[in-house]
Amino acid sequence: MRKKELFPVIKASGTPYEIGYTHGSQAKEQIDVSITTYKAMFWDYSGISWDAACRYALTFIPTIDEYDPDYTEEIRGIAEGSGYKLEEILALNVRSEIVLQGSQVESSIDGGCTAFVFTPEMTATGTTLLGQNWDWKMTEQEGCIILYIDQKDKPDITMVTEAGIIGKIGYNTAGLGVALNALASDKKVEGKVLPLHIAMRGMLDSWTLSDMIRATTCMNLSCCAHFMIASHKGEGVSLEIGPADFDALYAEDGWLVHTNHFIAPRLDYVKDTTRIALPDSFLRYGRMRKMIKDLNGQKIKISDIKTMLADHTSYPDSICRHEDMLEPEGKRLGTIFSIIMDLERGEMFFAPGNPCNTEYRLYRSVFGY
Repeated sequence: MRKKELFPVIKASGTPYEIGYTHGSQAKEQIDVSITTYKAMFWDYSGISWDAACRYALTFIPTIDEYDPDYTEEIRGIAEGSGYKLEEILALNVRSEIVLQGSQVESSIDGGCTAFVFTPEMTATGTTLLGQNWDWKMTEQEGCIILYIDQKDKPDITMVTEAGIIGKIGYNTAGLGVALNALASDKKVEGKVLPLHIAMRGMLDSWTLSDMIRATTCMNLSCCAHFMIASHKGEGVSLEIGPADFDALYAEDGWLVHTNHFIAPRLDYVKDTTRIALPDSFLRYGRMRKMIKDLNGQKIKISDIKTMLADHTSYPDSICRHEDMLEPEGKRLGTIFSIIMDLERGEMFFAPGNPCNTEYRLYRSVFGY
C-alpha cells in the first residue's frame, strides 16, 4: 500500500462568479490537463475538433440559464480565473454531450464504474455509506481536484471533480450525496436537453432526496446515466436515466449496487448498448452483490467496503480496474479514484488511485452540518 499524492484541495466561497474564479485560478494546472484530455477525446471518439466543440458548447447557455443562471456565472468565473475562454470551460461541462454529437450514442461516456449505498440497518457505523470506484481514462487523473464550495442560500458541497467541471461526485451539508455510473442506449434525445454534469450540480444543490430526483428529471438529459443517491436520514435510491425516461429503485433491503447496465424494470425496453461496450459490467455487479451476501447478515464495516472496492476478480476489468494493455489505447480504463462517503458524519474516505495500492485518507467537511 502506498501513499499517493492527493488531489489538490480547493476551497471556494462567495458569489457564483467568485466561486468559479477561485476554482479556475487555483486549479489552472489541472484545467490544462482536462482540456488536453478532452481535445484528444473529442477528436478520437467523435471526429470533432476543439473549435467545433467550443462552438457547440455555447448552444447550451440558454438551457443552463433556464435551469439555474448561477451555473453560467460560475463557469464564467472559472474561465476568467484560469485564463481560458468561456466556451472552453463550457466544453468541459458538456463533454458527454459533445461526444454524442459524433454519432457515438453507443459510447461509454463516463467509464466503467461500480457504485453502492448501504443504509444504517446494514452498517457497523449506523450511518448511510455511499460511494464508488470512478473508472476513466488515466490521463485525466492529473486533472482531478477535491472542491469545497461554500455558497449562499444553497447547501455547501464537498465534491471530487474534474477541474473545470462544476458538478460531479460528492455530498452536501443537507446530508445528501451522489455517485455516477455511465449508461448508454442507441437512441439520442432530440430537442432541449440538460447536460449531465450540470444536472449533477443541481443534485448537489438540493435540500432533500426528492429534490435530487427532481433536479435531474425536470428536463431531459442528453445521455443515459445512473445516479446512486442517498440521504443522511437513512435512505438510498438507484436512479436510472434512459432516453427521455427514468426509473428509481429504493434501498428497501438496506443496500443497492450498480455498474454499467440498465437494471430498473420500467426501462427494460431500452436497447442497452453499454452492456456491449462494457460486458464486465455484469461481472462487477454480480461480484459486488456476492461479497455483500457473503457477509451473512453481519454489519458492514468501512474496511469491508475497502476490500470490496479493491477486488481483482476478473482482473484487469475488475471492480478495482486496471488498464488492459491488450485493448487499443483509446479504450483503456483504470480506477481514477475510490470514495466512501458517510452522509451522517459529513466525511469521506478517499483514495486517489486504485484502492488495491493507494491508501484511503479521511476528509471531513470543512463546513460541518
